[in-house]
Amino acid sequence: MNEALWVLQQGGWPSYALAAASVMLWASLVVRLLTLQPAGSRNSGVVGRFYRNARALQGHPKRLRRLAERCLSDLAALTSPIRTLVAVAPLLGLLGTVMGMVEMFGSIRGSSVSAESTVAGGISTALISTQLGLVITVPGLLAGFLLKRLQLRREREVQAEFDRLAGRAV
Repeated sequence: MNEALWVLQQGGWPSYALAAASVMLWASLVVRLLTLQPAGSRNSGVVGRFYRNARALQGHPKRLRRLAERCLSDLAALTSPIRTLVAVAPLLGLLGTVMGMVEMFGSIRGSSVSAESTVAGGISTALISTQLGLVITVPGLLAGFLLKRLQLRREREVQAEFDRLAGRAV
């Protein structure tokens, strides 16, 4: 825990913003994963609710279509916030990099006795914030990609069940 606090302190305020973005990103990814659970799972999520409600609406094609559309919309939940958080993380890292470089060059220009420690501090801030931004972005991108594939699979399942219940040939 002390190492994490050290990293946050060394990275400056952008590292705190990156930590908050990371928490929001992973919370959103977990909620999205729970939403995309298969119909047969214990916490069956959106698809399970669709299956339960769709059977009752089998003789009502318009209501069944609205239910399917709502389900497809629910499957896409949190896609936009996840994309935004994944895009913001490297930008916050870049902001920390720029802040560290400005601090470093400012200390070089002043050429005081403590310039070496300020240069080292500026480089540390720059590298830590860049690293944090990338550490958040890369796994977030991969998780988002995998959840998008899972979403497409669930959408196909919903469409197949809709077709079956609506009496169309699959």
